[in-house]
Amino acid sequence: MKYEHFGNLLEELRLKYNMSREELAHNICTPKQIYRIEKGESEPSIYLLHQLSLKFRLDLNEYYKMYFTNHTLEGLEGIKSINHAIIVRDNHLLKSLIDNYEPMEAFKTGENLQHIYYGKALCSALLDEDYKKSLDYCYQGLRVECPEFNITSISKYMFSNVGLALLNCTSQNFFAMDNYDAGMLVLNGLLMVLESYVINSPYPLFRDTQFFKKFYQAILYNMGVHLFEQGEYKKSLIFIERGIKFSLQESNFRHLSELLFFKFKLLYHKQNYAEAREYYNQVISLCKITNKESILNELDSSAKIDYPEIFK
Repeated sequence: MKYEHFGNLLEELRLKYNMSREELAHNICTPKQIYRIEKGESEPSIYLLHQLSLKFRLDLNEYYKMYFTNHTLEGLEGIKSINHAIIVRDNHLLKSLIDNYEPMEAFKTGENLQHIYYGKALCSALLDEDYKKSLDYCYQGLRVECPEFNITSISKYMFSNVGLALLNCTSQNFFAMDNYDAGMLVLNGLLMVLESYVINSPYPLFRDTQFFKKFYQAILYNMGVHLFEQGEYKKSLIFIERGIKFSLQESNFRHLSELLFFKFKLLYHKQNYAEAREYYNQVISLCKITNKESILNELDSSAKIDYPEIFK
């Protein structure tokens, strides 16, 4: 059978198993959310797909990806180009790509549309320094996959990769607008999502994904940085050390140099100069191995001025 949208399949499965919407939604979402998906008004999150798969004993994740996501050639090429511009931090290129792909039909729904909102959010924040507009784009992108989204209920859901990136962007916008409490609320929600559904998940589908490991490191780093800026040095150190421990356990070094560098800063701030010197040398060695030129340049230009005690 050819389904117009995923909701058609979901409704057929529900009726086949003689389940009401209330029964299907029990312990995973609201009956209203099932209704919206069945009517084609909403798309399921990764978390919801996983929970529905368990209820039906079918792998709906792969089925959904294959038949119901907008993986046209122009969509795939567009997402690849957008992600590349984000990775290399070319925000002007990103803006031109968003302007180019936004009118296309392939970018009107689903994760493709979320990438448009994410690109707009980044450009508004990084090019225009308009954090309120950036926050609005983040919310619009998040509500593509979670129509009832609000920052107090983040931990209730699992999000797609771009959804998680939008949440991180949301937190950084709050910090840029000097709304520290809201920023930390979002970061704490993100940590709960990652630790509940990914890092400690018994399902290798999530646990073994490199994106999640790198993202978890980045969130722990962000937590440490913002706590440090508020003078909460002990709490900051806890999150930074968690990030370092996780990086070493998983042999995933994407953010290890930044985490080690920040621990060095914390130790120096505590006037623990001997241990700080050890971490400084570790950072230098790791940055050379992993080609982290930005950190090396910062240390070369300012270390003897900003951290003179480690050279005595």
